[in-house]
Amino acid sequence: MPCDCPDEQPRPKPAGGCNYLVYSGGPLSSFYRLVEQAVPDVELVHGRPTVRFDGSLEFPGPPPALSGFRQEGSRLYPVWPPCTLRMLRVHVLDGVLNVAGICGSPGSERIGREATLDQCQNCPVRQS
Repeated sequence: MPCDCPDEQPRPKPAGGCNYLVYSGGPLSSFYRLVEQAVPDVELVHGRPTVRFDGSLEFPGPPPALSGFRQEGSRLYPVWPPCTLRMLRVHVLDGVLNVAGICGSPGSERIGREATLDQCQNCPVRQS
């Protein structure tokens, strides 16, 4: 959740671990701002990405391979379909940023587990 602190106060920054984000509807640009805040404040092998309004992650050099993202140069574009039942898990392992889609659909056998892009796109809840 973004901080509503006045500009003169420091904003909290994640210090590591896993951060889970849930898209609850509304403009995706607001959700993408949360992705930027969820990236742990640690040194990253590929450098710290800049999160753009469209959800793309721009890296200072070659980006890591992330499921649910399409690479164009040093930028990764999200390809996940909009879903209010999917969470994103943002964490760093061995200095490499990882962003994974976690299924939150109560009727799915994948609930609470990582879902591939194909599994998400073919979800019966999305198709109903």
